[in-house]
Amino acid sequence: MKKPIIRLASMVLLLAIITLAFRVPNTNIRRNRFHVPELGGSIIVGDIPASQSIEINVDRRAAVLQLNQRKLTRAMKQIRFDSRKALELLGSAYQHLAIPPDEMHTNDEMEWSYEQLVDILYRDNGVISDAEPVVIDGKSTSMAIEVLCRARNVSAAMILLKRSVDGVIYNRQLREKCQEQTSAFWQDEESDNNELCTIYKSILSMLGRAQSQSTSSYAERQQTSAVYSNLTLHLLREHIPSVAQIQPGLQLYHAALNSLGRHGSHDAITKLLNDMKDPTPDKMAYQIAISSLAKCGECLDATQLLHQMRGKGFSPDIVCYNELLIGIARQAGRHQSGKKNEQDPISWHKLALEILKDIESQRDLATSITDQTYNSIISACGKEKAWEAASLVASKASNSTISSNNIDSSENDEQTSSYFSNLDTFHKNGRGNDAWWEIAEYSCCQRTIIVGIQPHRNPKRNGMSLVFYRDDLEGNRVKVGRLLLKNDRIPSSKEFYFSSIIGMEVNSRVRGEGLSKVLVAIWLDICLQTECFPRAAMMNKPLISLVLSKFGFIPDDGGCKCVLVRLENDDDEHTFGLYSPQKSLDGALSHRVLRIQNIKLLRMLPDSSRQKGAEVVIKTTFRHPHKPPDGKRDTDEVQVERILLKDKINAALNLTIDTDMPTTSGSGSWMKYCSSKDKLSKAFLFF
Repeated sequence: MKKPIIRLASMVLLLAIITLAFRVPNTNIRRNRFHVPELGGSIIVGDIPASQSIEINVDRRAAVLQLNQRKLTRAMKQIRFDSRKALELLGSAYQHLAIPPDEMHTNDEMEWSYEQLVDILYRDNGVISDAEPVVIDGKSTSMAIEVLCRARNVSAAMILLKRSVDGVIYNRQLREKCQEQTSAFWQDEESDNNELCTIYKSILSMLGRAQSQSTSSYAERQQTSAVYSNLTLHLLREHIPSVAQIQPGLQLYHAALNSLGRHGSHDAITKLLNDMKDPTPDKMAYQIAISSLAKCGECLDATQLLHQMRGKGFSPDIVCYNELLIGIARQAGRHQSGKKNEQDPISWHKLALEILKDIESQRDLATSITDQTYNSIISACGKEKAWEAASLVASKASNSTISSNNIDSSENDEQTSSYFSNLDTFHKNGRGNDAWWEIAEYSCCQRTIIVGIQPHRNPKRNGMSLVFYRDDLEGNRVKVGRLLLKNDRIPSSKEFYFSSIIGMEVNSRVRGEGLSKVLVAIWLDICLQTECFPRAAMMNKPLISLVLSKFGFIPDDGGCKCVLVRLENDDDEHTFGLYSPQKSLDGALSHRVLRIQNIKLLRMLPDSSRQKGAEVVIKTTFRHPHKPPDGKRDTDEVQVERILLKDKINAALNLTIDTDMPTTSGSGSWMKYCSSKDKLSKAFLFF
């Protein structure tokens, strides 16, 4: 009995000896050795005794960088538009980046001229005055610049860049003084330059994405773009090589080309690319330039640059070709001044066909042609009424997918032959991308809404839009809204079609007039006229879901049930509030959707709105009881559902009689179609 006890005591004693022999040092002692500051505490200097060597300073800087990057990354991700908070957080971690509150300029970001922004870069502020090297943290500074970009605070970003460059220059001066003492400092110079290049890259990216406010006029937006384009060129050509004394690499040139492209500075893009000597342009530089020129509408220059790129031995990828073809499709049907005269306009669809031949001649690219490639070429042909060429390209596109999708080739050719001719019956308005065809008129209270069809680039694949126009008080025709639709034939059926609503947009000037219900009712009436069955795609907009529920749409399983309330006396001037008793709505809706629909997410319902809220379902698809007959439902039931839907449409449109002609008295409401049901069906259902 005693032997097991003695054996157990011996094992415990042995474990204790091993633990004492290999004890891990105290973490606090390690922290004191490196003098790593807590986030928000005193930083950079004043902690290291003068007797310590520079090698320890270098180790300390690495520890500071690693700790602060980890903590600042987590903190910056929680900040979106609060530039003051981002600057204070960064300044608390790095003293040389601390900006006084009166220099943060968080209220007048967009009033700075080019000269004022450049003056910040060369201002002598004398911030750094300690005898220690400073930490250059490119990652954390870039994350702060990202917050400043969302807040459009360019001036504060210039201050951060100025102080970061000053820090690198200061470290170089310390290296020169300490060169005789040790060479350890020189191992850190390349790291400083790399961190500074990261900051420069984020600044160049910010200058491309920082735009004027949406309320600014066109002239103000153009002026702002010119300021940022000139500042981009100044940084790349003068500030980086002369002040920071760094040779710009390909990554900085890529960021500068992308920034200039976002502002439409096509002349600067071409000149910058031609001036690149060291380093010489690579494949990515050419592709960024081609994409930027195509987006600016300079497709001829982009095509010439494409040939120049091929001559240099670089082979563009299919994404580069698609960007150019998208730009050509936008220009199709328009005259471009300065390239050819008005009597000899550019044949854009022929240029697109030549590019397609170029793609097909390359063995590697011929097998990677995408639907976007064909869609853009078909769009260019359709806008210039080259129906035969469009039909040929559409046949190529269908042949590439017949084997994988089991599509009937004869049926596809029949659809392709009538693809571009179904809208000729209707009156055409506009040109190019803005072209649309009138199909109906709706009048109520002596205000007439004109309904039109506006196909997408490739209507057969991508659907179409119902657009709605009416005359304002001055007699000018203005667009009041549109519905995004996709019509599909019901599988295993050649008689029935589904018309799916994808989205809806109402002009901000006419919101609040109840037009959402009117626009949806007009679409549903067209569905009844063409004998197709309505449904809805994935709906993420609460207001659209609310309108659909009023017409009898039923949400499918898997959605998020919410309560939509109208807010009264909201501090942020929001019209609606959205609350979900099931789960948090954070991240469920994009900031764009919330801004456009003027909705505020609520943690709980206001006391005044608990009895007034409307239940809606988002993040799901919708079906309608009016659906095709099947084995469980006969034709009579479908007819009853049709009558019930027609009653709801008439109530929404204030139609008292089922007629498609205006009333003789000129008062009341009426709905009139511009063609027969057969022609309307061909134009509506083929798209």
